[in-house]
Amino acid sequence: MTEAGQVLDIPFADAFAFDPSPTWAAIRESDRPVVRVRTLTGSHVWLATRYDHVRLILSDPRFSRAAVVADGAPRAGVSRPLSNTLPTTDPPEHTRLRRLVSGVFAPRRVEALRPAIRELAGRLADDVAAAGQGADLRQLFALPLPIQVICSMLGVPYADREAFREWTELAYSMEVSERARVESAMGSLVGYMTDLVVRKRIAYRRGAHGSVAVAGAATKASHDADAVTARGGDTDAVTNTVTNAVTDTDAVADADTGVVGNTATDGVAADDTVAATGTVTTAVAGTDTVGTAVADTDAVESAVAGGIRDSAHDHAEDTGGDLLDELCRTALTDDELVAFALNLLVAGHETSANQITSFVATLLRDPALWDRLVRDPGLLPSAVEELMRVTRLSDVGQLRIAKQDVELGGVTVRAGEGVMASIGAANRDPRVFPDPDTVRLDRAPNPHLALGVGIHFCLGAQLARIELGEALSVLINRFPRLRPARPIEDLAWRRVLVSGLAELPVLP
Repeated sequence: MTEAGQVLDIPFADAFAFDPSPTWAAIRESDRPVVRVRTLTGSHVWLATRYDHVRLILSDPRFSRAAVVADGAPRAGVSRPLSNTLPTTDPPEHTRLRRLVSGVFAPRRVEALRPAIRELAGRLADDVAAAGQGADLRQLFALPLPIQVICSMLGVPYADREAFREWTELAYSMEVSERARVESAMGSLVGYMTDLVVRKRIAYRRGAHGSVAVAGAATKASHDADAVTARGGDTDAVTNTVTNAVTDTDAVADADTGVVGNTATDGVAADDTVAATGTVTTAVAGTDTVGTAVADTDAVESAVAGGIRDSAHDHAEDTGGDLLDELCRTALTDDELVAFALNLLVAGHETSANQITSFVATLLRDPALWDRLVRDPGLLPSAVEELMRVTRLSDVGQLRIAKQDVELGGVTVRAGEGVMASIGAANRDPRVFPDPDTVRLDRAPNPHLALGVGIHFCLGAQLARIELGEALSVLINRFPRLRPARPIEDLAWRRVLVSGLAELPVLP
């Protein structure tokens, strides 16, 4: 495919279209399946395309995620990844963070949300029906469903959706010319989430009795973060400003309530313990026993499910009982909580919205697939897995940094070099998936990598499967004769890091 020493530009020239660039398959099936590429920001990294190589990169500890946020590290896109998050940490730090937050996505808790998600999908299907011929399924159904779910889970006001949607679209743009706007949008996202997290944590520390001074200090966090990016600062500068703002709110809270022993970024005392069920026991050094903050998981599940059912009414008030309230009781530092919440907010709606849109478009492109699913809804579980395999979320790949020299696909990846793992290319590797470009709704086995593998396997995988499955179930039952309003191949593809169709007009 490529001559020795040749460096390809990625994304490829024919990227951002419904069908993957033929370059992916050409590299994968050549005698040099690991090649050098140049990213949008000029970084030279290795690109791996075969299933075994991609799986190795994603799961082998010799390849680091934490190193991608270091100064001077290569970037896959324009924006710099946030530090202090599960996707950008290695063990033992990753192990600590995952242990603290994994309880909020325990299988029983997520499964309890299924009826509310199904009900929400039904209401959104009503909106599609009301819009009639040419209704945009992405705007009316695929976007609002995961946004309302994640807003209810996190306690993010659904009324703010337009703001954080705009910031997300800009923050992950793949247009180098928009660098300044990308940095500003990322700062706005960090500032917005900081304001919400600080308010929630203060409410937890003070028993939900805030003061004007505390509220003002919390708001200052988001304003200062915006100011940093407006001056051209990066996300590290924003994080430092966030920490300073959190320090201000801690000082006000401590002075007002007499709490002893808190530091600016402790969140809660260092000896907090988190059980596997998510139950939290808190003891504050320097005081008598303050009490036990027990996360009532049944109450949280009920509150979140109720929030999903009511979310269409644009609640602007935080009613409590959400996952952020629960995570405020953990030993996450304020910076870690902001980063985790922001990662959940963005990943929790962006990926599912793109997948729902791409799933339906893939099925409608070959009406026989849609009709088969209508006739046999029992295929839905395997159909979801197959559609995750064939629909890609990115026209680049997941980036890692080699911690030592590694032999990979006939080349030596040197310590400190970046390597990009293409999940989309790996999921169409004929060595693993017979007839890989054909959509087989009953394909089994189906060891796709769409949700990752190893320690970075998607924390919200079960929630994603529920959203995708319920979305398709509602649509095939409500619109058995659904068809595209325009040829799928003619529809525009968004030029962002987590990409997908810009619209999906349908004939309900």
